[in-house]
Amino acid sequence: MDLDARLGKTYRKLYTSTTIVTVNVNGKLNGLTVAWVTRVSRQPSMIAISIEKTRYTRELLDKTDSFAVCVLGKEAKEVAEYFGSVSGRTTDKFKKYSYTMSEGNLPIPEGTIAYFECDKTSSFEAGSHIIYVGTVRREKLLRDEPPLLFGEHRLI
Repeated sequence: MDLDARLGKTYRKLYTSTTIVTVNVNGKLNGLTVAWVTRVSRQPSMIAISIEKTRYTRELLDKTDSFAVCVLGKEAKEVAEYFGSVSGRTTDKFKKYSYTMSEGNLPIPEGTIAYFECDKTSSFEAGSHIIYVGTVRREKLLRDEPPLLFGEHRLI
C-alpha cells in the first residue's frame, strides 16, 4: 500500500526543506536525505531529525554524539535523490559526490547551502522512526539562496 493510500493526500501538503544528515563514526562517513527536520528550541538552539528505524544512518547515529544537518540548494536535486536511495551499508556515498569536512569533522556534501553541526542530546521512538534532538554547536551559511523543498511526495 502506498503512502497516499495509508495516510491520504493531505499528508503530502506538509512541505519542508530537503537536507542530508551526515555522520562520521570512527572515520566511516555516511549521509541520508532527510525531509523531516525541524527547529525545536531557540535557546539553546536545537534541531530534531526523524530517521526511519531500518536506515543504516540510524545505526550510525546510535554510535555517535554528533551529526550535521546540511540544507540543500535547488540545484542539488540529484544529490538528494542519490543520498536518499542508496544505502551506506554497501556504498560509500561520498565517493560519487564531492564534499568538505566541517570544523567538527563532519562531511558536508556538494549542493549544501547551509549547515548545522549538532551535539546529539536525546532520542526517542516515534512509530516507525527515531527522533534525534541535537543542540546546535556551530552553523554556517554557505550561499544565501532558497532551499530545495520536499512536498507533494517529490523534490521541488
